[in-house]
Amino acid sequence: MKYLIALLLVSSILAAIPTKVTNCMANPKIVFTEATFSVTPAKGVDETISLYGNANDHAELANVQLKAKWNGIDAFEDNYPEDEVYDKGDPVTYQMTQNFPTYTPSGKIVVQMWFQNAKGTNFACAEVGFII
Repeated sequence: MKYLIALLLVSSILAAIPTKVTNCMANPKIVFTEATFSVTPAKGVDETISLYGNANDHAELANVQLKAKWNGIDAFEDNYPEDEVYDKGDPVTYQMTQNFPTYTPSGKIVVQMWFQNAKGTNFACAEVGFII
């Protein structure tokens, strides 16, 4: 019985939590169809957001610009340099780990990840939301 309980705890900890993803721009070069969280979003916890999709066209990823809103108010923006190349039809997986400090106010968080080329031009965008 102890082993069964331990197995259930480990499998629930390692399980990805599906969430809704929205493509937040018209005619993206990458269309995201699925998203998961590594754990239930909470304050003071490292949270990995994984995005899954397919490239509709050739795209060279140089940066991901993260924009976060708290209850509809701009709250955080940062850039994450990348170096990936996708060709039409390629499967795309992107992961980003964030930690919402314990002093983060409770409420609805909406995160947009803007995928940019070396010139800073957006070619894809994924949006996920959650409540902490």
